[in-house]
Amino acid sequence: MNSLGLFIPTNTTTIGIAINTTYTPSSLSHLQLLHSPIPLFSNNFTSSGRKKLVLRAQNLGYKSDCDHQLIDLMESEKEVVELNRNLYPNIEPYSTGFLKVSDIHTIYWEQSGNPSGHPVVFLHGGPGGGTTPSNRRFFDPEFYRIILFDQRGSGQSTPHACLEENTTQHLVDDIEKLREHLEIPEWQVFGGSWGSTLALAYSQAHPDKVTGIVLRGIFLVRKKEIDWFYEGGAAAIYPDAWEPFRDLIPENERESFIHAYKKRLNSDDVETQYAAARAWTKWEMMTAHLLPNEENIKRGDDDKFSLAFARIENHYFVNRGFFPSDSFLLDNVDKIRHINTTIVQGRYDVCCPMMSAWDLHKVWPEADFKVVPDAGHSANEPGIAAELVAANERLKNIIKNGL
Repeated sequence: MNSLGLFIPTNTTTIGIAINTTYTPSSLSHLQLLHSPIPLFSNNFTSSGRKKLVLRAQNLGYKSDCDHQLIDLMESEKEVVELNRNLYPNIEPYSTGFLKVSDIHTIYWEQSGNPSGHPVVFLHGGPGGGTTPSNRRFFDPEFYRIILFDQRGSGQSTPHACLEENTTQHLVDDIEKLREHLEIPEWQVFGGSWGSTLALAYSQAHPDKVTGIVLRGIFLVRKKEIDWFYEGGAAAIYPDAWEPFRDLIPENERESFIHAYKKRLNSDDVETQYAAARAWTKWEMMTAHLLPNEENIKRGDDDKFSLAFARIENHYFVNRGFFPSDSFLLDNVDKIRHINTTIVQGRYDVCCPMMSAWDLHKVWPEADFKVVPDAGHSANEPGIAAELVAANERLKNIIKNGL
């Protein structure tokens, strides 16, 4: 049980109280809670990522309505502590469509859940990965209006695997066009892996349109991250998965694997493209889970999926995400510091190692930081999925309580 820490200035009867997640009503029985502009569930995190409730009180003696206020407070705290951590059942969209976002590109979008609910947009990974029906399961369908869309060249969007007019800024603009098309004033943003990159870029460009953020498997498209995964670093952990990726490239072209793959993924010969796409995709799929996931690895055999996944990823990584500097997303955290945010990171993530989540946490300590001790990269690993659902539940409670 946590004790109360009180600081009482000598020249006033007002006291400040910091209360951790467990406390006794009796310890507050002589304090009257005041209405305060400070939200009870504001982003006031400790370094360990736990929230503290911040209350203001006056030492005015026992008041008859104090216990009622404390009961309400305890019920709210209980609601936060006992968050659902289970994926929601599979659901189908209630509406789908295609939005023409340029002379070249048309993107697929869908909506599921509650048409009158709080909007949340899901940003998929890759880039080039596209969405899947299971992506809807992270959100309470009775509370959320769930919007999924396939980014340029991905999934059901057309033209397939197209690199022309396909940059981060184009994708940020597409998100805004979709928000306006669906007549949504503001929404929650959810993204993992490359989706975390895009979520940060979009939120920093349009912070006034974002009500909350959930990030997973942080990827900042920095040189050291790309070198780690594509130039031999991760091979120290997965040498068996690395060698087929490496051996597709002749020894005299191995100074830069991403440039060697770029040449093949954009070859005039379709079979050369497919061979490179399969090798690129299988390398990532074999390293995405802490424990091997055969179903995920088999996605590398799907030529249509692999071509979009590999070509678009390679296109973005060769161009370092089209950001003006290596630290661009870290340098612009101040623009979104005020937004309620949770960062979820697998301790043993090989694709997007924890160094990036840690760097983001250090410049953004206000965000809730959840490290899953027994997980790799994938959102579908049990510990990561549980934290993602819980993060959405926290934001749901904040919205429901008007905080």
